[in-house]
Parts: sequence; structure tokens; C-alpha cells
Amino acid sequence: MGERPRSIGYVRRDIRGNGLDLSALAGQHGYRLTYTIVTDTSPVVAGLVVAQHLHEHDAEAVVVPGFEHAESIRSLITDLAVLITPMQIYPLGCRWPEPDFDGEAR
Repeated sequence: MGERPRSIGYVRRDIRGNGLDLSALAGQHGYRLTYTIVTDTSPVVAGLVVAQHLHEHDAEAVVVPGFEHAESIRSLITDLAVLITPMQIYPLGCRWPEPDFDGEAR
């Protein structure tokens, strides 16, 4: 029997947690959590860190305790991996609505 694909966790320190077990969430969707990033950096730095850890851990998914943790780097995540939230899974290659000039999504 093959090993489950790897995932990493991503938690923003500036967003209140809900005590969610990221390892259990990953397991519910067939992934094995190998590492969790806890950060309070800007989206640019966070994106670089997530990309680096996806590569280093040969991970195929990013698991977050809530969508708001990944929202600022959601496009980067789904360009590289599956995004797993408690409410939904966003597949690799997911395309997000582009904001219009007044900042609203179209």
C-alpha cells in the first residue's frame, strides 16, 4: 500500500485560531501533514516561505485552519498545490476571480 501524499500546514499568527487539528484535517482528505508553518510576515514573504516548504517537503497540499489564513496568498498556493480548508478543497490550478479597479471581485 502506497504512502499518502504529503502536505504542509500554514497558520497566520495574527488570526485567532479555532483549535483545529491540521493533521486530522489533512488525513480526512488523504494527505499526511509533514510540517506546519506559523508566521506573522507579509504576504510576499509568506508566499516565499510556503513555496520553499512545499518544495523542501515534496508536498502536494497546504492545509489551513480557515480560509482567511490563506486568502492573501491563495493564488500562489493553488498555482503550486491543493489548498485544504475546513469548508472546502481548492484544487491545484484553481483560478480565482480577478478584482476590478475598485477592489471588488468580478
